[in-house]
Amino acid sequence: MVEGSNGWIVAVNLVIWTGIFAYVLFLDRKVRALEDGSSDGESAD
Repeated sequence: MVEGSNGWIVAVNLVIWTGIFAYVLFLDRKVRALEDGSSDGESAD
């Protein structure tokens, strides 16, 4: 029973960390897209 619960802990951790990693990559792409779009307006000043 202890081995089974350890397996669940590992599985849940993998799902959580994979989700966090994917979310950070998504935010990185979104921020880069915003920076590329706003840099044109800032350089005009």
